[in-house]
Amino acid sequence: MSFVPFSAYRQSLPPDYHADEKRLVDDMEGFMRGRVRHEGGGRALRGAHAESFGLVAGELEVLDDLPEPYAQGLFSHPCTYDAVVRYSNGVAHIRADRHLGPILGMGIKLFGVPGRSLLDGENSGTFDIPMVNTPVFFSNTAHDYLTTQRLLEGLPDSLATTASRNDVLRNLLTSGGTAEPDDWRWDELLAFVSLLGIERQHLFLYRYYNIGAVRFGRYIARLRIAPTTDTTGSLVHRRVDTDAEDEPFRRTLVAETAERPHTFTLEAQLCADLSTTPVDNSSVAWPEEISPFRAVAWLRVPAQDISDERNIEAADATAINPWRTRPEHEPLGELNRLRREVYRRSAELRRRINKQPRREPLSSADALKAARR
Repeated sequence: MSFVPFSAYRQSLPPDYHADEKRLVDDMEGFMRGRVRHEGGGRALRGAHAESFGLVAGELEVLDDLPEPYAQGLFSHPCTYDAVVRYSNGVAHIRADRHLGPILGMGIKLFGVPGRSLLDGENSGTFDIPMVNTPVFFSNTAHDYLTTQRLLEGLPDSLATTASRNDVLRNLLTSGGTAEPDDWRWDELLAFVSLLGIERQHLFLYRYYNIGAVRFGRYIARLRIAPTTDTTGSLVHRRVDTDAEDEPFRRTLVAETAERPHTFTLEAQLCADLSTTPVDNSSVAWPEEISPFRAVAWLRVPAQDISDERNIEAADATAINPWRTRPEHEPLGELNRLRREVYRRSAELRRRINKQPRREPLSSADALKAARR
């Protein structure tokens, strides 16, 4: 099987990209400032993934003898990296689990990774892999994300009634009423609708995907984390009943992590064709019959006690950024370029309001004790 070389990909930006980016950042900062008093208790919350479920220590082991297309960048030679994993809900609010949306996050931070970070002013050796429990996302351009961001700010309240849900779907399809019928966003609408049916289950049972494509050394890839059969077969605390309790995701994560180790595979799906496995459209899944996922690393999470409330503080202090990576794994597409500026400005504003210095942890132990400093 042959794969598209990275050199064949060319990204182009629309003429109004920078104006849309500025409007988006201004909207995001206004939203964050407005929540400091009425939801953050005087502190600035994240613009997404505000609710932390926990932070666990682990290690990522790159597999030996990978075929050449998969032995790229971080995965070019066998190596084991110290790691932490932050589990979270995807929306911008902190509430009982039943009042949060179905998008969940699994943010992996690796330590001791050589090479230059794509984040300006960082030389900490950390490498982030942010992932969510869906293979598709419902926005692809800066212009469309202006509508999407306002939609995200209102979730999940905006889905509470049939009328409000229809308004959300209409605005998403038509870019807030600005798009002509020929330009309606059908891929994005279908991606959003698919999220509404995500079943609630233990955080370890989901498959998690990065948003959009990334450079994969000489190639282009999407990434996925999947639990091994050892984990799916041994997991005991499966039931997540958001109607019966306020925080079942946190409770079951704490219980399962305390009782047994768990393992996952990190997998790469390489771009095989720019039309059927598109780089710039994160709203469609790449067909696995065209390009299957291939395991490139193990993620191992040993049994550990994360029951202390300081674990939540440590999770909240752990920043996961798709651009905290290396040039060999640069995020691709207009949406990922937009995320670079949005994440940067969001983190700067949060640190300024919360009076927190910019500091990356040096190890998993350092990250887990961050709340004690």
